Amino acid sequence: MGKKSREKKERKETGELRPYFESETPFISFCLFIVKFGVYAILFTPLIFSGKFFFPFVGPKSLYFMGLTQVIFFTWLFLILQTKKYRPTPNAVFYSLLLFLIIVVLSSIFGADFLNSFWSKFERMTGLLMMFHLFAFFLVISSVFKKESDWQKFFSVSIFVAVLISFLALMDWAGVTALRISDRRGATIGNTSFLGTYLLFNLFFAIYLIFKSRKGWRIYSLFCLAVIASALFFANPGSARAAKISFLGGLFLFFLFFLAFYSSKRWIKIIGRVLLIISFAALFVAFFLVFQEGNFINQKFVEMGTKSRVATAEIALKGFKEKPLLGWGPENFELAFFKYFDPKLHLGEYGGEVWFDRTHNIVFDTLVSIGIFGFLSYLLIFGALFYFLWKKYLREKTIDFWTVSIFSVIPISYFIQNITVFDMISSYLMFFFVLGFVASFAKKGPEGGQKIILQSHPILSLLILLAFFVSFIKYFILPLQADSLLIKAVNASTSEKRIELYKKTLAASPLGRYQIREFLAQTTQGNTQANFNQPNKEDIKKELDFMIEELEKTKKESPLDYKSILRLGQLYMLYGLIEPPGLQKFSLAENTFKQAISLFPNNQQGYWTFAQVKLYQGDIEQALLLAEKATELEPRLLNSHLIELQIAKLKEDKDLLKKKVDEAIKINPLWESDLKKFLES
Repeated sequence: MGKKSREKKERKETGELRPYFESETPFISFCLFIVKFGVYAILFTPLIFSGKFFFPFVGPKSLYFMGLTQVIFFTWLFLILQTKKYRPTPNAVFYSLLLFLIIVVLSSIFGADFLNSFWSKFERMTGLLMMFHLFAFFLVISSVFKKESDWQKFFSVSIFVAVLISFLALMDWAGVTALRISDRRGATIGNTSFLGTYLLFNLFFAIYLIFKSRKGWRIYSLFCLAVIASALFFANPGSARAAKISFLGGLFLFFLFFLAFYSSKRWIKIIGRVLLIISFAALFVAFFLVFQEGNFINQKFVEMGTKSRVATAEIALKGFKEKPLLGWGPENFELAFFKYFDPKLHLGEYGGEVWFDRTHNIVFDTLVSIGIFGFLSYLLIFGALFYFLWKKYLREKTIDFWTVSIFSVIPISYFIQNITVFDMISSYLMFFFVLGFVASFAKKGPEGGQKIILQSHPILSLLILLAFFVSFIKYFILPLQADSLLIKAVNASTSEKRIELYKKTLAASPLGRYQIREFLAQTTQGNTQANFNQPNKEDIKKELDFMIEELEKTKKESPLDYKSILRLGQLYMLYGLIEPPGLQKFSLAENTFKQAISLFPNNQQGYWTFAQVKLYQGDIEQALLLAEKATELEPRLLNSHLIELQIAKLKEDKDLLKKKVDEAIKINPLWESDLKKFLES
């Protein structure tokens, strides 16, 4: 018997050559067909984007994934009603994920804003709703697909998609602007950091296939590895550093696993295991030192993440201390950020970015959003994965070295790079894909020819079908409609048309409702300012009335949404300017800014805009006091001094003006030439 014949016989004995739909009824075969090709389609998620949506690289991908996941999940429910063969087998990975999901649910319920936690917003799409879909995806793939050949095909498709995306990134780097999709050079992912995370997974998938595939597929995998690695390391030389470092570190760890467990010589194994222990100890120490100031590792971390990341981490710790057990709820870091805002974030050395909804660090993000229980349950997922893998390798001997080593390296590399990045749908998809693969080792499929006992549940089947249609419309069709309508709304040419589309957008779905209201209000503010001198302002007033009403709803539903409160005050102030004398609107603006300052006293923006209202009301003294308070929050900020000087100049008090100029120059002598201009006229 030749080598190929022996391999064929072995694969037949292990079930690898059994027909995929053997012993299945036509209905079950059809369901399996839908599930299998649904998974293939899901793996194309990172390619999806469209400029017709609010966030073209996020919303379309996330909704595409959620829509397909619903299709395969409800199809899978029909399968498990018919036969036990495809029902999930409880295992360590399954239980850890279930526990994590339960804690995320509890955190959402007891958090600062359930609506935000459940639905998220179009910019992120990573709320509780997405977690349900990811868990459903995990259940399906880990329960249905038990053959190694199925998973090798899935990994082959995944790296094929990664090659397409890598090609786009490389062409962009080479200067082929016709293929440039994102200004941030992230190809269809939209951002180089998120692209790096996605490519990181697929590099290891390619390595896995190199060791596990036959010759033809091995060449294909080598080619994919070369293209993906080129995109990661050369397409964007100064970006995705965390993914690059994590990949190289993962390769080194893989090499140590090889020495410690695969070598045939005992002394090499001993050396490998010693090095492995030392490496894990060093990794643990480095991880600890990252969060301690005054050392080389922390300095490098700050360089990679900028000072703003450090400031947001400090804010996250304050938020965590307020709600340590279950946190503020998923997607609610922004609320903690508003409450514990650090005034120095306005400084240029901190990037000048003052709106953050993530800390860009998996540890702080998890602690502040779902608390210590959530963080421990998140770590438990990794622990369960390692336990399950190594149990299968060392004790049960049902998986080989290449599988256990590569799929131990992947989660470690992924976790390390997430210290400076956060998850989006492309990385979540890959992570849950890995979890599903590992959990699929829980049991083998039935032996060929074994009779499958079918069960009939017509009423339950009808309920599943009804639940699918309700879910598909509510969580896919309507959010997709809202996302599409939003772009049409902001591009509408008249106030009347805008208001009509605003209403349709907000009525379609609760997804991202707060963000949509604030964005539409920003659009209305810009349109009002552009048409300020228009004689007939009735249409402008109607649009302002509508958006003010919507922002008042946000203020009531989410009282800690500082951005919306600030925008509401600005609309009241603008309304006061177009409706002379506008006393009532200025009064409403004043009350709004008072509330903003009361709730968020550390943010200069509230003082600056409140000072504007006071100037419109003719109260220069109060305006100056507000400007001075803003300056006191962070004296090194030039903008605060400029506002102070502008108000002081309106008082026509030259002594006061000179005093203010001298005080500012004393803080920073480099401002002298600019500030002394205030004294010249």
